[in-house]
Amino acid sequence: MSASARHRRLSYRLLLTLLWVTLLVLGIEAIAGWTHQSLLLLAEALHTAIDALSTGLALVAVASPQRTLGREVLGHGRAEVVTTLLVVAVLGFTGLSLVVAIAQQAWMGLFRGEGALLVEIDRPMIYLIAIAMMVCLVSVLYGHYRSRSLGSLALTLHTRHGLQDAWLSGVTLAGLVAIWQNQRWVDPCLALVLLGFATRSLWRVLGDQLPTLVRPMAIAPEAIAHIATQVEGVTRCMRIRSRGLVGRQVWVELHLAIHPEFLSVAHLVGERVEAALRQHYGPVRTQIWVEEAQPPASAYLDNPNTSWPQPGTPSETDWL
Repeated sequence: MSASARHRRLSYRLLLTLLWVTLLVLGIEAIAGWTHQSLLLLAEALHTAIDALSTGLALVAVASPQRTLGREVLGHGRAEVVTTLLVVAVLGFTGLSLVVAIAQQAWMGLFRGEGALLVEIDRPMIYLIAIAMMVCLVSVLYGHYRSRSLGSLALTLHTRHGLQDAWLSGVTLAGLVAIWQNQRWVDPCLALVLLGFATRSLWRVLGDQLPTLVRPMAIAPEAIAHIATQVEGVTRCMRIRSRGLVGRQVWVELHLAIHPEFLSVAHLVGERVEAALRQHYGPVRTQIWVEEAQPPASAYLDNPNTSWPQPGTPSETDWL
């Protein structure tokens, strides 16, 4: 097994473990929030669900055999994108429902007194939530540490997202302690604050990882063809496709027609094309097919007895 395949497998297993840990914490928070009627815990559960979505997107990126580890930019089909958007719709509906519940609790607390709030928090529940959050944080820290050696962009993006919002767990625990001390008004107030940060977190996850699941054209084919044909030996560039984000990572697939005199150094011509694209667009990964350039139509008429190669038949294939 190659080092790249081994790293991909380790990244996949690590992300799968992170997903199970996140789902376990999500279940604990959701059940505890529902049974103790705590909007704060339900809001934190929503935030954990966004973490689970981030883990799922990272798993999709790593599991694809068409991607190069650390360069997860090729994109996937409609099923992954539609599923992601449906999950986002469910999260949005849950968030709006929590906003309505927060408004009702605030109304009751404002006009009927703090005793009208139904939330009840006890010490064992605080310990349970603290242990669950600590396990999740340790898992994310370990994943972030391993992402440096594994070189997985998807794992790095996910763990970075988890660490950026780790402080919200501390805010949640502090709020639970305050509610345990009969400061029930903290529950709807902090729940509203967490919903705001959850919205920002969801937007950041979609901004960082959703582009890896769609198939937009990264670079105009005409621009790639113009750059490629400037390289000595390239007579034509066709069947061009590009995916990814310019400035972050772009995957370019193209076919080059090379002058017969340069076929012996076709790999050098391909490297120069890749270097020229990288100079213009930043990080670029190319997959190049090389074929011999066909003579002009007049050559067929002037030399009818000459055996010419069939058009479109590659005489050499070069993978970069």
